[in-house]
Amino acid sequence: MKASLPPRGNSFKGEPLPCCFQTERHKLINTILQLPRSAKLSRVADVKTRISSVELLATLKKSYSYKDLSSVLDLSAPILSRYVRGHVLPSAARSEKFIATFREKLLRKMILDQVRVSADGSFDISTVVTNVGLLRQIAKVVYSEFGLVSVDKVVTMEVDGVPLATEVAGEFNVGLAVARDERDLGIQEFLEQKAVYSPSTVKYLYLAKSAIRKGDHILIVDDMVRSGTTIEALTVLAERSKAKIVGIFAIASVDQAMPKLRSRLGLTCPIESLVTLEQKSRRYTY
Repeated sequence: MKASLPPRGNSFKGEPLPCCFQTERHKLINTILQLPRSAKLSRVADVKTRISSVELLATLKKSYSYKDLSSVLDLSAPILSRYVRGHVLPSAARSEKFIATFREKLLRKMILDQVRVSADGSFDISTVVTNVGLLRQIAKVVYSEFGLVSVDKVVTMEVDGVPLATEVAGEFNVGLAVARDERDLGIQEFLEQKAVYSPSTVKYLYLAKSAIRKGDHILIVDDMVRSGTTIEALTVLAERSKAKIVGIFAIASVDQAMPKLRSRLGLTCPIESLVTLEQKSRRYTY
C-alpha cells in the first residue's frame, strides 16, 4: 500500500448503484435461490460485499479523485472508473480488500476526527452517531466482519445505539430489538435486567418478551463501550430469551473496556470496536 489519502472532510452520503448493475444482480439472486442454506448464506455475503464495495467506491469518489484512490488501493484509475460507473463488479477478494482498506486507512480516522473530549474528560461521539452517511458506511464494514454468521436480530440499547443498529439491521435485512430504561406502556410483557454502573448508579433495562425469540442468533450493537455494563446486561437479556449471541460490535470503546468485557462474558464470538479511546492520556489508538 502507498500513502493514505489526504483528508477532505467527513460528510459522507450513500451513493446508489448504477442502473446497469440491476440485471447482473437479478441473475446473482436467481443463482443464490437455487443453493442449499449453508452455501446460500456464504453466497449472499459474497454478493453483498461486492455490491457494497462499489457503493463505497462511488461514495469515496465524491470526496477523492481517482488519483487519490489509486494511490491507496493500488489499482489504476481506469479500473476504478469501471467499478464506479457500474461497468463491472469487482471480485470478492478485491471487494474485501477495498472494505478493509477503507476501515484501516480512512474510516477510523474519520471517526477519531469527530471525537470530542469534555472538560471532565468524557468522550463525545454524538457527531458520529448523527452522521447518517457515515453510519451507513460503518454498517457495511460491520456486515463485512459478520456477514458469514447467521444473524436473525440486531439488539441495542436506546438512545445512541439505535441509529447504527438500524443501519446494521438493514444491511443484514433482519429485525431490530431495542432495550429501554423505562417500561413502554403499550407493551404488557417485559424482561427486566439490573445494570450496576457504580455503587451509586443502578439502572434497569427493559426488553419486550416478544422482541427476541428462542434460538435467534443475536448481534449486539452499540455506539460506545465505557465499562461494558450495558453490553453485559444486553447479553443477559438475550440469554434469558434462550437466544445465541453471535457477535458484539461498537463504534468506540474506552481504554481496556473490550478486553475486560470479553473476559467477563466468556463468549467465543467476535467482540469488536472500530477505535479505542484512551482516557488518561486522551490519545486515540486504532
